Amino acid sequence: MDIEIDALPLGTYLYLAMGMCNGHKVVVAVGYTPEYANKKAKQFEAMSGGNIIYKDISVIKTGEKLKCNTIERF
Repeated sequence: MDIEIDALPLGTYLYLAMGMCNGHKVVVAVGYTPEYANKKAKQFEAMSGGNIIYKDISVIKTGEKLKCNTIERF
């Protein structure tokens, strides 16, 4: 299923795919587009043998420390 996310200028935001590992929230993939972060997170989850559970994508403005949005995994 292809889901199109509203296009934002490349380089303005980073997309951090977040997951759970041993009770801790961890970054499992980073991308300049949500589609890429989603794709890599799903691959990482599949290869982890059940140790990583991919949850969602945090949207971070470049240079900032706090997320500005969350995208559900797709």
